[in-house]
Amino acid sequence: MNNFVILIPSYNDWDSLNVLIPKIHNVIKDLNKNISIIIINDSSTIKKRLIFKDKLCFNKIEILNLLENVKAQKAVATTLYYLKKKNYNGGIIIMDADGQDDPAKLPEIIAHAEKNPKMILTVNRLQREDSLLFKLLYEMHLLMVYIFTFKNLRFGVYSYMHATHLNKILSNNDLCNAFAGSIARNFENKNIIYADRKKRLLGKSQNSYLNLVYYSLSILSVFRYRVLIHSFILLLILFLLSNIKIFSLFVLTGFVVLSIFNLSIFLISFRNNKFNLNNSLNNIGNIENFTHGPSHIQASHRK
Repeated sequence: MNNFVILIPSYNDWDSLNVLIPKIHNVIKDLNKNISIIIINDSSTIKKRLIFKDKLCFNKIEILNLLENVKAQKAVATTLYYLKKKNYNGGIIIMDADGQDDPAKLPEIIAHAEKNPKMILTVNRLQREDSLLFKLLYEMHLLMVYIFTFKNLRFGVYSYMHATHLNKILSNNDLCNAFAGSIARNFENKNIIYADRKKRLLGKSQNSYLNLVYYSLSILSVFRYRVLIHSFILLLILFLLSNIKIFSLFVLTGFVVLSIFNLSIFLISFRNNKFNLNNSLNNIGNIENFTHGPSHIQASHRK
């Protein structure tokens, strides 16, 4: 398989992209593949130029400018739907714009894709270059997701799929809730490679503790009925333990906590399910394209 497109959702990450795209060029330039890049500009508020001093090996680089900010999950969903409508037929690689998804893994991803083009591949995270507290909370997030879903979701958007997967992954709105959750729910069999989560190339990280909580709930919203069943099981266990005096208070507390927990998950799911993929292409303002370097492009921004 020779044709690949790399999707990079971005919000105000122009400085990082100026570093990341040449890094991608350096690791794939000798692979002799037709590789394009689509930068998904999620209605950035910062107006910046992409400037590349050297000629790049990509077939083309496009910036898909969204009119309204919809966050990374929906931005990726919109672009996958766009590729489907264009009848794209090839490999699709998705990665973050901040450089935390190590571009050095791209040759390995492409090698796997050549051996098993119709098999989903995820890049599971090993070490993270974050604060100790954030690492601890991230591990708690993974544990909570596993308890309620029995899924070990140590990956984000960094992944490979083939265009033939688009019908299945776009058949519901799971993708708009959480990309990782959608992949885990829709595809049991996946290839896996491993990579450390790198430091952000430039700029301030958009990670926060509140965003991590929302991300956890968004993943769980993909499995909302399974989470509900597991919650009932936990309540049953607490009820059985209520005969033991020390556990009696936990029954009421557990009922309140799990009720709020499940209500939050269903509200997030309801909110995200209002996003209509069929109308998502209306949010594409324009597509800027350049194919040769040295070059620069002035990207659109939200006023």
